[in-house]
Amino acid sequence: MQTVTLSEGDKPYTVTACVVLCGKDIAVVIGGGETSHIGAAALASPRPSLKNTAEISASASVLCRLGHKDNLPAREAALRLASKFNTNVAVTAGLHIDDADSDDIAKLQHNFQQILEAIEAWLLTIDI
Repeated sequence: MQTVTLSEGDKPYTVTACVVLCGKDIAVVIGGGETSHIGAAALASPRPSLKNTAEISASASVLCRLGHKDNLPAREAALRLASKFNTNVAVTAGLHIDDADSDDIAKLQHNFQQILEAIEAWLLTIDI
Protein backbone atom coordinates (compact mmCIF):
# COMPACT_ATOMS: atom_id res chain seq x y z
CA MET A 1 0.00 0.00 0.00
CA GLN A 2 1.11 3.53 -0.77
CA THR A 3 -0.01 6.51 1.28
CA VAL A 4 0.30 10.27 1.16
CA THR A 5 -0.97 13.12 3.33
CA LEU A 6 -1.83 16.39 1.59
CA SER A 7 -3.02 19.74 2.98
CA GLU A 8 -4.49 22.88 1.44
CA GLY A 9 -5.24 26.28 2.96
CA ASP A 10 -4.42 28.17 6.13
CA LYS A 11 -5.81 27.62 9.63
CA PRO A 12 -8.61 27.47 10.57
CA TYR A 13 -9.66 26.59 7.02
CA THR A 14 -7.01 23.93 6.34
CA VAL A 15 -8.30 20.79 4.65
CA THR A 16 -6.14 17.68 4.93
CA ALA A 17 -6.43 14.35 3.14
CA CYS A 18 -4.77 11.04 3.79
CA VAL A 19 -4.85 8.91 0.65
CA VAL A 20 -4.21 5.16 0.76
CA LEU A 21 -3.91 2.93 -2.29
CA CYS A 22 -5.36 -0.50 -1.49
CA GLY A 23 -4.27 -2.39 -4.58
CA LYS A 24 -6.14 -0.58 -7.35
CA ASP A 25 -8.75 0.80 -4.93
CA ILE A 26 -8.45 4.19 -3.22
CA ALA A 27 -9.32 5.12 0.37
CA VAL A 28 -9.35 8.79 1.38
CA VAL A 29 -9.85 10.44 4.76
CA ILE A 30 -10.61 14.16 4.48
CA GLY A 31 -10.76 16.41 7.52
CA GLY A 32 -10.48 20.08 8.20
CA GLY A 33 -11.53 23.28 9.79
CA GLU A 34 -11.22 23.54 13.55
CA THR A 35 -12.22 19.93 14.22
CA SER A 36 -11.58 17.01 11.87
CA HIS A 37 -13.96 14.11 12.36
CA ILE A 38 -15.89 11.45 10.48
CA GLY A 39 -19.17 13.08 9.52
CA ALA A 40 -19.94 10.89 6.52
CA ALA A 41 -18.59 8.02 4.45
CA ALA A 42 -19.12 7.40 0.75
CA LEU A 43 -18.29 4.35 -1.35
CA ALA A 44 -18.26 4.80 -5.12
CA SER A 45 -17.82 2.26 -7.90
CA PRO A 46 -17.14 3.06 -11.54
CA ARG A 47 -19.61 2.14 -14.28
CA PRO A 48 -20.29 3.05 -17.90
CA SER A 49 -21.90 6.47 -18.23
CA LEU A 50 -25.65 6.42 -18.84
CA LYS A 51 -25.28 9.20 -21.44
CA ASN A 52 -22.30 7.72 -23.29
CA THR A 53 -21.26 4.14 -22.55
CA ALA A 54 -17.78 4.90 -23.90
CA GLU A 55 -17.21 7.15 -20.86
CA ILE A 56 -16.79 6.19 -17.21
CA SER A 57 -19.12 7.51 -14.53
CA ALA A 58 -19.76 6.22 -11.01
CA SER A 59 -22.46 5.39 -8.49
CA ALA A 60 -22.12 6.00 -4.76
CA SER A 61 -23.65 4.93 -1.47
CA VAL A 62 -23.35 7.35 1.45
CA LEU A 63 -23.71 7.11 5.22
CA CYS A 64 -24.01 10.36 7.15
CA ARG A 65 -23.97 10.97 10.90
CA LEU A 66 -27.04 12.60 12.34
CA GLY A 67 -26.79 16.39 12.21
CA HIS A 68 -23.83 16.44 9.81
CA LYS A 69 -23.64 17.74 6.24
CA ASP A 70 -20.40 16.01 5.31
CA ASN A 71 -22.32 13.66 2.97
CA LEU A 72 -22.01 16.23 0.18
CA PRO A 73 -18.19 16.49 0.10
CA ALA A 74 -17.75 12.75 0.78
CA ARG A 75 -20.03 11.85 -2.14
CA GLU A 76 -18.51 14.43 -4.47
CA ALA A 77 -14.97 13.22 -3.80
CA ALA A 78 -15.86 9.52 -4.11
CA LEU A 79 -17.75 9.98 -7.40
CA ARG A 80 -15.10 12.26 -8.91
CA LEU A 81 -12.19 9.95 -8.08
CA ALA A 82 -14.01 6.72 -9.03
CA SER A 83 -14.95 8.17 -12.42
CA LYS A 84 -11.55 9.67 -13.16
CA PHE A 85 -9.49 6.65 -12.11
CA ASN A 86 -12.02 3.91 -12.99
CA THR A 87 -11.71 2.24 -9.59
CA ASN A 88 -13.56 1.75 -6.30
CA VAL A 89 -13.16 4.67 -3.90
CA ALA A 90 -14.05 5.03 -0.22
CA VAL A 91 -14.06 8.55 1.26
CA THR A 92 -14.71 9.73 4.80
CA ALA A 93 -15.17 13.44 5.32
CA GLY A 94 -15.45 15.70 8.32
CA LEU A 95 -15.06 19.48 8.09
CA HIS A 96 -16.10 21.72 10.98
CA ILE A 97 -15.85 25.31 12.17
CA ASP A 98 -17.86 26.43 15.20
CA ASP A 99 -20.62 28.90 14.35
CA ALA A 100 -19.52 29.01 10.68
CA ASP A 101 -20.93 31.80 8.56
CA SER A 102 -21.21 31.78 4.76
CA ASP A 103 -17.66 33.17 4.38
CA ASP A 104 -16.24 30.38 6.56
CA ILE A 105 -18.11 27.76 4.55
CA ALA A 106 -16.92 29.25 1.25
CA LYS A 107 -13.29 29.12 2.41
CA LEU A 108 -13.62 25.49 3.49
CA GLN A 109 -15.33 24.60 0.19
CA HIS A 110 -12.53 26.29 -1.76
CA ASN A 111 -9.85 24.36 0.14
CA PHE A 112 -11.87 21.15 -0.29
CA GLN A 113 -11.81 21.67 -4.09
CA GLN A 114 -8.07 22.37 -3.88
CA ILE A 115 -7.46 19.14 -1.94
CA LEU A 116 -9.40 17.15 -4.56
CA GLU A 117 -7.14 18.60 -7.25
CA ALA A 118 -4.04 17.74 -5.17
CA ILE A 119 -5.30 14.17 -4.67
CA GLU A 120 -5.88 13.77 -8.40
CA ALA A 121 -2.43 15.19 -9.17
CA TRP A 122 -0.77 12.73 -6.76
CA LEU A 123 -2.76 9.78 -8.11
CA LEU A 124 -1.69 10.64 -11.66
CA THR A 125 1.93 10.13 -10.56
CA ILE A 126 1.15 6.63 -9.28
CA ASP A 127 0.62 3.58 -11.49
CA ILE A 128 -2.80 2.33 -10.35
